[in-house]
Amino acid sequence: MEDVSEVITVHRPKDYVAHVQLNRPEVMNALNNILVNDFYSCLKNVEKDEDVRVILLSGAGKAFCAGGDVSFLNDINRMAPSAIPGLLNDIFFKLGVVARLDKPVIAALHGYALGAGLALALLCDIRIAGEKTKFGAEFPVMGLVPELGITRTLPALIGLGNALELSLAARRIDASEALRIGLISRIVPEETIQEEAMAMALHVAQLPPLAIKWTKKALRRGAEGTLEDSFQLESQLNALCYASEDHREATSAFFENRKPVFKGR
Repeated sequence: MEDVSEVITVHRPKDYVAHVQLNRPEVMNALNNILVNDFYSCLKNVEKDEDVRVILLSGAGKAFCAGGDVSFLNDINRMAPSAIPGLLNDIFFKLGVVARLDKPVIAALHGYALGAGLALALLCDIRIAGEKTKFGAEFPVMGLVPELGITRTLPALIGLGNALELSLAARRIDASEALRIGLISRIVPEETIQEEAMAMALHVAQLPPLAIKWTKKALRRGAEGTLEDSFQLESQLNALCYASEDHREATSAFFENRKPVFKGR
């Protein structure tokens, strides 16, 4: 275990997976400025680590993340209105690193994923949840507009109608409904959430790193552009893949009936 800070820890097991954990269990990992800054620094360091191919993100204690820390919100309330957009843009940029990383990020969700905690989970690439997890986009309850990109990620995942109901009614839903509407990828027993999410991370980490990196890029870009844009980007990225050692290793292993060994080159 590597203690990055008091509020973020990183565990780097073997097999190319880094486990990043929000570590403010006393407030259900509520987000404040310290956590945001340390989280950003941590992920930028993990991004540069060539021994890490996949990131597992979870929360310590009883919840993944219950949203923004109310004490931090009060600090923002005391700021001059003209200074608030700059602060929020900085926070969104730093937490948004999750979506900008080349490496896949898998979220292990338990307890609560509410407000900004839900928004953070939606920035991840795969979401696996414990069967007792509760989800909510309850920003209006605090007199706020949904943030951290959730006005885009939520309708993209569950459709505009479901996103409007979840947000406008500030309704909290369980894992079964979250799975039904497409908010999460899988439900697992609460006591095995870490193991199941790690198993998924280890599986992805054994696949060709370059192909995985560029697949994430292509899918995220494809969700924003036109079909023709996707054609063009796919051809460019696959040209790089065809020239890679990993692709040659995959084809050789197939014909030799053996397990491939990928090196990210």
